[in-house]
Amino acid sequence: MNKITKKRYVLWGMGILFCLVFCYPLFSNTLVRGHDTYFHLARIEALKEAYIHGDFFPRLYYEQNFNFGYGTPLFYSDIFLIIPALIRLCGVPIVITYKVFLFMCTGMTFVSMYYTVKKISKNTSSAFLSAVIYLFTAYRITDVYVRGAIGEVLAMIFIPVILLEIYKVLYTDQYNYKYLGLFFALLLLSHNISFVLMCGVFGIFILCNLTRLLKERSRIFCIVKAIFIAIGCLAFFLFPMLEQLSTGKYAVNEFVSDSNLSNYTLFLEQLFTMKINFGLAGHEFGQDYWMTTNTGIIAMILPALQFFRYKEDKANRAFYFLCTIIGYFCLILCLDFFPWSLFNSFLSFMQFPWRLIIVSSALLSLMSGICVIEYFRKIDERRVSLIVLILVLFIGIYQLSFVIKQPSIIFNDTPYSLISDDDYSGEHGIVTYYNQAELAAADYLPIKDNVDYRNYGDYIITNNDVELLDFVRSYNYMSFSISSSEENSLYILPLIYYKGYTIECYDENGNFVESLVPYPDHETFLVSFNTREKNIKMQYVIYYKGTKIQIISYCISLISLLLLLFDKNLKGGLKKLW
Repeated sequence: MNKITKKRYVLWGMGILFCLVFCYPLFSNTLVRGHDTYFHLARIEALKEAYIHGDFFPRLYYEQNFNFGYGTPLFYSDIFLIIPALIRLCGVPIVITYKVFLFMCTGMTFVSMYYTVKKISKNTSSAFLSAVIYLFTAYRITDVYVRGAIGEVLAMIFIPVILLEIYKVLYTDQYNYKYLGLFFALLLLSHNISFVLMCGVFGIFILCNLTRLLKERSRIFCIVKAIFIAIGCLAFFLFPMLEQLSTGKYAVNEFVSDSNLSNYTLFLEQLFTMKINFGLAGHEFGQDYWMTTNTGIIAMILPALQFFRYKEDKANRAFYFLCTIIGYFCLILCLDFFPWSLFNSFLSFMQFPWRLIIVSSALLSLMSGICVIEYFRKIDERRVSLIVLILVLFIGIYQLSFVIKQPSIIFNDTPYSLISDDDYSGEHGIVTYYNQAELAAADYLPIKDNVDYRNYGDYIITNNDVELLDFVRSYNYMSFSISSSEENSLYILPLIYYKGYTIECYDENGNFVESLVPYPDHETFLVSFNTREKNIKMQYVIYYKGTKIQIISYCISLISLLLLLFDKNLKGGLKKLW
């Protein structure tokens, strides 16, 4: 075994060790409840149930929220939950499945940052340092354990490689529009808000390199082609989501429009908090409930060496400088003195200004490893690197100790039936009208729902006095019969309306008569329909069929994906990566 190979094995062995340390709280017999932990457990379980019923691309989780159905997949892609759903199908308990998934995400996060810095700096030690620092940023610890924010946890896997592709297209001659478009697409499928933030970061890089872009038009063409690749790959999710948002108003829209971003800024001392606090997002809850949302002291200090180190080649120096400036600037923007209230109208999609910490964490972690090696190269980089790693490890263990101390009533063998019972699993303080364990903040419920889902039951409202017959309900299926009805008889079904439901009508002999297009009831936003004419006996079958836009979007994404898969350059690049 040569020296280089041995060093590589040692580094990867140490990388696995650091990942295990980060995931140490997962090795217990309990699961700490994050803000959205149960919501993501419910998503995994719902996807597993969809697979059991042969529904491989569910648009709704039909059995959630007391069988009223919930449209999470329409607004929040579940493509990355396929792996945990398959693990769950193998009979692995839901809590163990979730823990395995978090460990996989942790490993991929390490690999992503390591690969990015290695490609940019051409230095293994820098790559390893940056990956470890990124892994243990306080914001990531909070995301995994305090918030249970799987979307951002996934986003932190793709942000580093997006930075790598930005570096390539703007500062090197080895750029590839397919990678740039594909990684941005994967980021949107991970977390919508992080995608928008990184588009903003890319925009800043473009503006700072505008002169070069105008001189070298091939780079502009690369970016434009990447946009088309991203749109093509995202069509199956992006266009159906926009379709739903255009046909109804949901709770997420109300939160965005009514939210005052200034209530969710950070005080200066919060940037230096080391204790992981299981708190909340805003000021109004008091200092004891301030959630820990910062990069961590190591990632905050080390990039400052950028301003004192010797000059490197011009291209890399410009990229490094901009990464450092943007990273620090995002930290400053999170503070309470910035007038966020003036920008509510067009920045409220962020929900919380401290979401910018995810950008700072990636940029400053990337620069931390690079700056340490370059600044101390002529002194003793190995010793300094070891000191930094020990500091990161000790601080990380200290912060994780607060996670281990958290009480929990969810165990490794706790069945999903108890987790979804929010009377058991939750500590919500109030009894909500929806299943809070499954829906969390219920972002995708209609604003004008006015329904007590918890106590509603299988109740069909109608102005027809004739009794309903043969009521049947199962996965994405509801049917009932009537002996007679008047013209324009109204039926309001116990299903939350999302565009794509259909009602099929059959006569008493089982022959198909027609399809009816349902609409949302104006008071409850439940699926409603009217009979067309007076009839004697009719059976109505209700299920979610989908929309034409959904079908077309799937075709666009399938074609785009096939073009990517059969691209020789892309396949060659993936072989080199692995």
